[in-house]
Amino acid sequence: MLYVTRHGETTWNAAERVCGRADAPLTEKGQKQAEKLAEKVSALQIPVTKIIHSPLQRAKDTAQAVADKLHLPMEVDERLIEMDFGEYDGMPSHETIFQEARQEFAVRFPNGESVLDVYARVVPLIEECLADEENVYLLVCHNALIRIMNAYFHPMPNETFFDFFVENTELVTFPSKHELNTIKS
Repeated sequence: MLYVTRHGETTWNAAERVCGRADAPLTEKGQKQAEKLAEKVSALQIPVTKIIHSPLQRAKDTAQAVADKLHLPMEVDERLIEMDFGEYDGMPSHETIFQEARQEFAVRFPNGESVLDVYARVVPLIEECLADEENVYLLVCHNALIRIMNAYFHPMPNETFFDFFVENTELVTFPSKHELNTIKS
């Protein structure tokens, strides 16, 4: 079983800006979301034994809330860093140029990554976690990565790839290659 969550709301999420590698901080709402996520994981008695987070501060802060509640250590894994949107980082997320560019899975954003680049870096981590039968993982990362993880577990046509969206601190479970469950925080 693999548990995955998105970081709490950031200042750039609230401003509807593309937020890739820029290290936008959590808002007050995002901090509360992280605390609520920690309460939920604890209350549901989710048997997490390892917490791995993206190197970006927003993911670390979210992971820290859960780690503190569960009294677990955290570790960082560079493979969980958000997709590099290159020159589009910081632009309004509704901009047509960004919306069109993100539809091109094999094409890298200018000075950034492609969906296929991210897939190639995150799949080995997923497989390592699933192969480890002694631990239950919580990965704290980003919407683009979780969307890509969902595509790994549930192959789909490109047209439906962007239909899958994870709210801040929504908890997604991938119990097997063919199942998906979400727990709203």
